[in-house]
Amino acid sequence: MHANQRFCPEPGTESVCAETMDLSLATCDLMGMMPTRPHASPFMGGARVIETSPLLIVDDEPEYLDEILEALAFEGVSAISASNGIDAVQTLRRCPDIRLVVTDIRMPDMDGIALMEAARQEFSDRDLQFIVVTGHAAKADIERAKAAGVIDCLTKPLSMDALQRALKALPV
Repeated sequence: MHANQRFCPEPGTESVCAETMDLSLATCDLMGMMPTRPHASPFMGGARVIETSPLLIVDDEPEYLDEILEALAFEGVSAISASNGIDAVQTLRRCPDIRLVVTDIRMPDMDGIALMEAARQEFSDRDLQFIVVTGHAAKADIERAKAAGVIDCLTKPLSMDALQRALKALPV
């Protein structure tokens, strides 16, 4: 389990929002199950999408995933994690409030581009947006991501400044 992972209820069941992150950084609005933030974050800017929904962070490197989640928690941003594309699709099924996915491109079984395509097909009624992150900024990967409709392409190691800029640039 990760420092900023949020458990989503199974569809049709009642549950309270259970956050494992420090409650001084985020608390749950038990009625709407949406995280509230006690302080302003530099990530907020004009990106209202992350004010109303948690981010889904997808990466197959557990240590890297933990670092991103910890940095986001420090900024007061609610995030849910998945360790691969298949888990990410299952998380999207359980958590209909997710609107933004930040995913690694190169992962085993289902890469980030295949995740985008599968999610857009299965959740066509949702306004899902994607940011991809890659440690191998191969031109072909970037072109595939752009063709799949990615909002932004960032490089590893992920700079929180670069992620902040990408989040602020999201359409409202």
